[in-house]
Amino acid sequence: MLTDRYMLWIDGVGAWQLCVGSQFLIGGPKLHDKSADICLMANLSHRHASLLRNGEDWFIHPHNSTVVSGRAVTGPTLLQTGDEICMAERVRLLFRIPSVLAGSALLDFESSHRPAHSVNGIILMTDSILLGPRRDHHVCCPDWPELIVIYHQEGGLRCRSKAGLSINGVGVRDSAILSDGAIVCGDDFRFRIEKLKTS
Repeated sequence: MLTDRYMLWIDGVGAWQLCVGSQFLIGGPKLHDKSADICLMANLSHRHASLLRNGEDWFIHPHNSTVVSGRAVTGPTLLQTGDEICMAERVRLLFRIPSVLAGSALLDFESSHRPAHSVNGIILMTDSILLGPRRDHHVCCPDWPELIVIYHQEGGLRCRSKAGLSINGVGVRDSAILSDGAIVCGDDFRFRIEKLKTS
């Protein structure tokens, strides 16, 4: 499955890059051809490392200098939540799986290296992600009254919630498709999702 990339803007909370797939390439900027799924403004190879979910487990496949929680890795390595990934000696990311209910992962920035667009972190979505008031949600939105689940189905994104919500001004019951540029609103929340152009 190819990786789709989105921007997720959550009012009053922040912005995240959302990558949807099962394998995610990390690399530096590239002038020609397609850039990495996670393209950081850093002195990294164009194909520095790949993150892969296999069943319930996450692995990192290093293609260049990579250290996981203090140990150099040269082949596929199992990742645990809380592992620090260090690439090219300076680029540091924190790998987390916030929820036992969804195996999707998060990358937090431990060094100053970021994508070209300003984001709080990167979400690696393999099945679903949880947005809501709890700290074990993929994005903690403290003032939200209820959990919202974003999931992948039939080649697109959908969302569902027990909270009353509207998408682009149309009320939704149960679940609905998230089209490109969709604005999702409720009594105490608002977010927008937009597909990133392939570069």
